[in-house]
Amino acid sequence: MTRPTLTTKRNMKQRTPRNALAALAWLSTLLGSVAGAALPHEARVPGGVALIDVGPASGAKPSVMRGASAVWVTRQSERWVAVVGIALGTTPGAQQIDVRQADGSVRTVSFTVKPKRYPVQHVTLPNQAMVEPPPELSERLARESAHLKSVRAQWHESDNTNAAFVQPAHGRLSGRFGGSRVLNGKPRAPHAGLDVAVPTGTAVLAPGDGVVLDTGDYYFCGKTMFIDHGNGLMSLFCHLNDWEAQPGERVRQGQTVARSGGTGRASGPHLHWAVYLNGVNVEPELFLPRDKAR
Repeated sequence: MTRPTLTTKRNMKQRTPRNALAALAWLSTLLGSVAGAALPHEARVPGGVALIDVGPASGAKPSVMRGASAVWVTRQSERWVAVVGIALGTTPGAQQIDVRQADGSVRTVSFTVKPKRYPVQHVTLPNQAMVEPPPELSERLARESAHLKSVRAQWHESDNTNAAFVQPAHGRLSGRFGGSRVLNGKPRAPHAGLDVAVPTGTAVLAPGDGVVLDTGDYYFCGKTMFIDHGNGLMSLFCHLNDWEAQPGERVRQGQTVARSGGTGRASGPHLHWAVYLNGVNVEPELFLPRDKAR
């Protein structure tokens, strides 16, 4: 994991700037990020986040796209910075974003994604139907998958998005992000969140300010909640026992919004916390202080 290009309050270390972007990080450190929102740690790897300078803030804010998905752009001191989520399935190598200026001109900005090897995780589930659902559930699964995809794709512009998250529950980290999953001996998709082993009924806290976007009870995810933090940054909680906030409700960082459980495809009670950025899963620990994930 690389060090973040832009420095925030959470990882202040003064250093001599070597180029324009390093100078920006140094200045942000001195100002305590007064001139912009706190950003996640940078890791230009599959499942990571790239912080990309897209021009001087003396001009109008540009719009940025990665493929068909809009990207969060925020002012950091005197520069506009694109906060780009990198999908777990991204092939390492050259990648790009499209930057549209206020005059309608579009330019391509390239960046490089480095490889990262994630561990293999073996999980035993007591209910084999959670590994290989029976055929009669295919319609339900397709319907739920389409709905969850549509929720993740929503975009709400905000001037208040802040990526300095708090961990929504504290306990043993029983499943880290990105690991290839082997469920009852069957290879499955990589783990797209952070699992925290906590007893049923443990308070689940909002990682940051936002609006509850969706709640539901789904086959794999169990009782679920989405919080929209704005500009394509979202939190997803799975396997809940109950909700304490409802869709449309504005929530504040640290507020109890749900209670943990073991619903859906779970080997026991825990909280599954996933973070989405421009529609793709990214590593939740990039949004926490370096010494706070536990």
